Amino acid sequence: MPFRIGSFKPPRLRGIKKPEDRPNAHQRGYCSNAHKQWRMAVLIRDAYQCQDCGKICGGKRDAHADHILPIAEGGARYDLENGQCLCAACHARKTLRENRNADSQSDQGTQARSGF
Repeated sequence: MPFRIGSFKPPRLRGIKKPEDRPNAHQRGYCSNAHKQWRMAVLIRDAYQCQDCGKICGGKRDAHADHILPIAEGGARYDLENGQCLCAACHARKTLRENRNADSQSDQGTQARSGF
């Protein structure tokens, strides 16, 4: 029987939550008719053009309807003023930036409570 190599997780990924910890898209409301209508309205209003880099998004998967102010931070879920079209790359960068900010703020709160 061949030797099986153990799994390796780079240090930068070790602190990331497991996908099982996050509710699926249906549970988060992304499959509802209201969300689908909001998404289409945002993409049509912005003419499928990324509001960050200006790229015209050609494919269905390349155009993302993004909440400017995240719902978790009090942003309105279906308000067109809280939506923007982003290409997949810009949306990934924005999400990563928001997650890093949220992690650093939660670390600061933990440090303040613990007195360190």
